[in-house]
Amino acid sequence: ADTQARYGIPQGYIEQFIDGIARDIAQTRYDTFAELAEYCYGVASTVGLMVMHIVGFAGEDALPYAVRLGIALQLTNILRDVAEDWRVGRLYLPMEELDAFGLGEADIAAGRVDDRWRAFMRFQIARTRRLYAESQPGIALLARDGQLPINAAAQLYAAILQDIEAHDYQVFTHRAHIGTWGKLR
Repeated sequence: ADTQARYGIPQGYIEQFIDGIARDIAQTRYDTFAELAEYCYGVASTVGLMVMHIVGFAGEDALPYAVRLGIALQLTNILRDVAEDWRVGRLYLPMEELDAFGLGEADIAAGRVDDRWRAFMRFQIARTRRLYAESQPGIALLARDGQLPINAAAQLYAAILQDIEAHDYQVFTHRAHIGTWGKLR
């Protein structure tokens, strides 16, 4: 409450964040990417929108960039954590997109990495990278002191996608990450 008052964080962002977390408790599958993006907005974009008020930003034009970055960050988490989420009964990958690539829950349960999975993951990673690219101009709209840490976070998270690719999209037995040297670079 103190931070909200001090930095003028709109109450709506806080409520949307809480709603996003509540949705996470109740919903374990997402039929479409639109549904998944709405979830990502609730649990990640709202955080970015709140942080912008602390960091400072140039104006309303900056908001859509924060939304895209939040969705990209959450999608990266989702792609990295498929196996971990599956073990706790969740599947955040859009069901209709899995189906379009000839995949189903049995493939996820089996941890099957085949040509269908690779094509699916290439599609998901390409979309996530587009969101990172589309969010990038918004970093210049942040207060100067906030630009470096937000850009660094975006670059580090985007690098997780490279690790997924480097391990042939094997997210079932390998948890993608960036090592210390990669982070320093």
